[in-house]
Amino acid sequence: MSDSSTSSSSNVLSPRDDPNTAPFNERTLELQEVGPDTYLSVDLWRPKGNRGVFGGQVIGQALSAAAKTVESPFRCNSLHCYFLAAGSNTEMIAYEVRRVRQGASYCSRLVIAKQSGRVIFIATVSFQRPEPSILSHQYTMPDVPPPEELVSREALIMRSESEGDRFKAEEVSTLPVETRPVPTKDKRGLPVNAIWLRSRGDMSELGHCHHQSMLAYASDFALISTALRPFMMYSPGSQYRLSMLVSLDHTIWFHEPFRADEWLLYVMESPRTASGRGLAIGRIYNRQGVLVASTAQEGVARGINKGSDHSTLEFVHSVSKKQQDAKL
Repeated sequence: MSDSSTSSSSNVLSPRDDPNTAPFNERTLELQEVGPDTYLSVDLWRPKGNRGVFGGQVIGQALSAAAKTVESPFRCNSLHCYFLAAGSNTEMIAYEVRRVRQGASYCSRLVIAKQSGRVIFIATVSFQRPEPSILSHQYTMPDVPPPEELVSREALIMRSESEGDRFKAEEVSTLPVETRPVPTKDKRGLPVNAIWLRSRGDMSELGHCHHQSMLAYASDFALISTALRPFMMYSPGSQYRLSMLVSLDHTIWFHEPFRADEWLLYVMESPRTASGRGLAIGRIYNRQGVLVASTAQEGVARGINKGSDHSTLEFVHSVSKKQQDAKL
């Protein structure tokens, strides 16, 4: 797979040109077995400016740890996580897996992540034996430009003249997942967002669990920040300034098999931000329009209002009543 000419013409070196890309992807989710149902991370990434390590990496590693205790043909159908404390990148994370239940159709695992003996993260993971169903429906995939017509995130960042942004672009270019934001002409700060994403490198030889874990990693990109879009904090005229944005929990439901190294459309919206918390939900589609996963995330969302207007912002849901009536 090759990048479009738009992104490859930027000054950012693509990790696809780096022969170590595949090993990096493996290190992102790689775990070392250190005891019965206990695993240790071998790589942790702390984004510049973050309080702790990237939450998506902890989610992906927790799912990988749980999957190591489950035999085929079971595969993950849902994952529910809570972030209890910021993780450090100076010490690897230990994942303890507890086999809560083993049934004929479903099995459950509890994952407890620790650093220095302190619990920083917990997750409950459900696995299902695949089964056919005569019941099937889904939301339609939005009509957006294909990824080949869009610019990579690092290329967009490189357009800035800020030296700090150039360093940020270099950091983004080394991540195991590439993203291409879907542009919008919205000037009102609607609480919606969309990006194309895919894993860098060829994952065709890896099992479905690895694809799920990589998507779990990527599902943390841009999700909770959707809850901030109505406040347009980075616009010069905005009266709002961000003081804290930290993930509290994260949920993923896997609906259908997919390839994490093929383009997936991540559509996000935020129905509510209030009481110091923001909520965002997401839908992930493959290029054939199949809804392969859904997500939800809540986080601490605190800001400063320097203006005089303290009213609640309200928006109409993205599906209008007319559209709803047409489908009934």
